[in-house]
Parts: sequence; structure tokens; C-alpha cells
Amino acid sequence: MNEEAHAILVGARALDGLNMRMAALAHNLANANTPRFQSVAVNFEESLRVAEAKGDEALKALRFSFTAGPVYEANDERRIDLLIADASQTAMRYSALVDMLGRRLALRSIALGGQR
Repeated sequence: MNEEAHAILVGARALDGLNMRMAALAHNLANANTPRFQSVAVNFEESLRVAEAKGDEALKALRFSFTAGPVYEANDERRIDLLIADASQTAMRYSALVDMLGRRLALRSIALGGQR
């Protein structure tokens, strides 16, 4: 796979991780006031770096997963503001990555003689 296709594959896998993180944050926000609620998280960046260094086949095989967080008791403080900030940051990263990938694909199309 050439360098351009490799970069697009890395970007696509990062989008997968960010999408899962947003789902985890939505789950945590929706259940924040539920007694005995257990939060979830998605930490994918390090495994993405490792797979990227190993090559395209490792990237294609890479799967992300949810990890269990703490269980919140009825009187535990829940920082909704921090969850919203994390969701906002994740959405911005996702949007920026989609924009970057769109530009790369548009340039590739122009370079190959396609019309936009």
C-alpha cells in the first residue's frame, strides 16, 4: 500500500476509535444519574500508534473495545461538565479528521484526473 493509502487507513481507524469514544461518552452522560452506574471508556490512541508502526495489515486487524470504569454509588459526585467537555473535544477531533481525510481524497481524485 502506498503512503497516501496508508495515511487514509490510519485516519479511518482513528475515526473508528473516536466514534466508539463518543458512544461511550453518550452512554456515560445518559446514565450519569443512575444508581450503581458503571462508566465506560475507549482508549485507542496507543494501540493505533502500535498498529500503525507495524503496518497496514496490523491496522486492518485492529479492533477497539470499551473498558469498564468506576461504579458510581448514589451519593458519588458525577462531573457532567467534564463529560460534556470530553464529548466536545471528541466531536472536534472527529470533525477535523473527517475534513482532513476529505481534502486528501479530493486531492487524490484531482491528481488522478477526476472531476470534483
